[in-house]
Amino acid sequence: MAAELQQRLDYLIHDLKAYEGFNHRGKGLRNAVKTQLNWWAKTQQDMNTIRVPYLFEDLWKAARARNHQQYIAQATGQDWRQFLTLNDTDYLIPPLPPKKHQRGITVNRHWGLWKKYVKEPRLTSDHYSDLPFSQQWLDANQGLFQHLSDVLRLLEPEMFVRYTSINPFLPEGIQPACGAWYACALNQGMTTDGEAHFDHSDYYCGLNAVTGWGDYTGAKLILWQLGLAIENTPRDAILFLGRILTHNSVDIQGGARSMVDAFVHQAPLIWKDRQHKELTGYGRKGKSGKARKEGKGKEKAAYDIAVEDAENAESAMDAEDPGTDEELGVMYTLRLGEAEEDSD
Repeated sequence: MAAELQQRLDYLIHDLKAYEGFNHRGKGLRNAVKTQLNWWAKTQQDMNTIRVPYLFEDLWKAARARNHQQYIAQATGQDWRQFLTLNDTDYLIPPLPPKKHQRGITVNRHWGLWKKYVKEPRLTSDHYSDLPFSQQWLDANQGLFQHLSDVLRLLEPEMFVRYTSINPFLPEGIQPACGAWYACALNQGMTTDGEAHFDHSDYYCGLNAVTGWGDYTGAKLILWQLGLAIENTPRDAILFLGRILTHNSVDIQGGARSMVDAFVHQAPLIWKDRQHKELTGYGRKGKSGKARKEGKGKEKAAYDIAVEDAENAESAMDAEDPGTDEELGVMYTLRLGEAEEDSD
């Protein structure tokens, strides 16, 4: 057990570099990371883990189909009241003023890092128009986002490193707004069921982090493909794959529900990879020439068009980053293999 812990520490600190810049508060980085791992192991003892009979790869293939309505209709043609439920708690978020939106009767706005219709990442128009209040609210809640980022680093260290890899490339004065996550959507004053949807601009290997607040006493987040109705109350935080799982909030009880959804869009990550390649000559799989050697003729042209589409289109859905297949294996397939070994 001690040897496994040392190997894990070496991997996270030296190989993955997941704790670069981590504030160890004078304890020494290795001791601080060890403390975090011990806390995480203890926390997991109280978790209720539910296995669902679906592979991430199958869900992703279905989610990137062009017929969104058919995909959502197939998923939602069930009665969510028959789904399993689970509970998870986290931190309270302060309220903001409301309006009507397609997700339900709610305020909707986006604050933080954005890259739609622009050459470089910038802050959202909502963020600018709501200044100084948008930045004050984000600053006041960095404790929440840092906690969720620490949980992400423990839960999916490779994903954490992928998210934060953009930081050195961002223009001066621009940084992710929500810890590891680049931006957040704020929906406020919900009292009716939301519309089933998936977040088609988000990074397809990426976890969103949703936290609720308000005077409601309970609600359910429906994950249709998984057949789960996740019960949640104010202060609960839920991490899930918003890009590939059709979801909506239903059965809001006792008052109005507001929520903040921290997310990472695909387009900024594609932009970052291109910046890295221009500076170093290396792509995410190694030197540019070797990584692209197999791409010839129409295949190479299709790749170039796909990357361009991701930068200029409102959605990066039809232009997924080819390099993310590597993360698919690291984050999900490998974990499945480890789980099978543990069960032997």
